[in-house]
Amino acid sequence: MATEPKRIELHVDADPRFAAAAGGAVRCLAELAGMPEEVCREFQEATIRACMEAFDSRPTASHIIEFCRFEDRVEVIVDPNIGAAAMRLTRSVNSHS
Repeated sequence: MATEPKRIELHVDADPRFAAAAGGAVRCLAELAGMPEEVCREFQEATIRACMEAFDSRPTASHIIEFCRFEDRVEVIVDPNIGAAAMRLTRSVNSHS
């Protein structure tokens, strides 16, 4: 039976320190999901890069970073409010068991 995802939504300014914080948050979620260290580190770095890209493209805007923990995966969506231009990162929990 599928369960509802656990969801965290951050509203941040285009500050590199917030990109680092988002990377730390996703690493924590990935570790709690049981992903290997290498995958956790790569997911953290990818999240930071996605945030920095969004911040660089819209430096004066407020940004939303959404973290979702599903039973089988962890997702990060940077700026889900901008539609198709939103950046979505997903890592599967099951494939790393």
